[in-house]
Amino acid sequence: MAGSIRQRGERSWQLTAYVGYDNKARKRRYATKTVHGSKREADRALAKFVTEVAEGGRVATAPVSVDQVLTQWLAAKEAQLSSSTSDRYRVAIKLIPPALKSLSVAKLRAHHIEDLYADLIASGQSGSSIRKVHWALRQSLAWAHKRGLAGIIATQGVDLPPLGERKLDPPTSANVRKVLEHQLTANADWGTLFALIAWTGCRRGEACGLRWGDVDLQGPSILIRRAVVAVPGGIDVKGTKTGELRRIAVGPRTLKLLKAHRKRCEARAATCEAVIENSAYLFSPDPAGRRPYNPYTITRTWVAVCKAAGVPPIRLHDLRHHSATTLLKQGVSVGEVMDRHGWRTVEMVNRYRHLLEAKDAKAAEALENA
Repeated sequence: MAGSIRQRGERSWQLTAYVGYDNKARKRRYATKTVHGSKREADRALAKFVTEVAEGGRVATAPVSVDQVLTQWLAAKEAQLSSSTSDRYRVAIKLIPPALKSLSVAKLRAHHIEDLYADLIASGQSGSSIRKVHWALRQSLAWAHKRGLAGIIATQGVDLPPLGERKLDPPTSANVRKVLEHQLTANADWGTLFALIAWTGCRRGEACGLRWGDVDLQGPSILIRRAVVAVPGGIDVKGTKTGELRRIAVGPRTLKLLKAHRKRCEARAATCEAVIENSAYLFSPDPAGRRPYNPYTITRTWVAVCKAAGVPPIRLHDLRHHSATTLLKQGVSVGEVMDRHGWRTVEMVNRYRHLLEAKDAKAAEALENA
């Protein structure tokens, strides 16, 4: 917050501190104060005055609660966020108790937030969930500060709880194989979709977003360039999670399934006097492939397929964990695993290292015989 000094007399000084923007009056507001003493004393007084004004809150047309700030911030930000990100913020905001939401944002302090996090930990919330709450509070309070609704950003300096160990438990290869073999026999279209996810490690939304123009049957490979996400009232097609394209090689069995799937799609389209264009989606409820599946439909179908195949419940996303773990066990390089799965950092791969067998037996023996 800016401040300035103007000398009014030999030992008289006027201090000015910027308070904020008054939305109602549509102008900047400043607070002033007169002090007496030397220039050095006036400088110290200005620093203290600026801090007092900041902690007292900036100008608002009326008292604004934490809940109002969160609501207004999310409404303003929503156009820039994916529907899934917006949903995560809403879930996080629901963890904030009404007593804190009703507090005036000008009176919100770091100790209120630290107490909130302590209560969330005591109630069994994970460090990851608390971080989502923190992100919502931090961004909304910064938004409020910029608009003159809060003098300080209360999340500054707040210590976050540790994330804790994230345990991964990929499904066994035997169970994955059993589900795929069952579904390829029961329904080849759905079987091909689930086999593609399992054998490429692509995300659910990325599989939904595949078009025939992304498939190279000669390569053979598929190009991941978009993803389908569920939004209120329907679906939306956007870029990949990282915003980058990636090409994934497919094996001979996947290639065989894709060729057979293409023939089935062309046969269905012909019955409707349509043709399968390069823009058509690989997996679609429409015979001509003009629209993709809703990702939720994919998940619901997968749950039913696991049950019909007689295997323990497997999350659809766990097929990515199975893919990464299997590749690492087979000695595939970390770089290749990252490229296939669309990961930017090695930390994503490190989550799987504890699942791998120790391969330093010779090193252990060498140390013992040294």
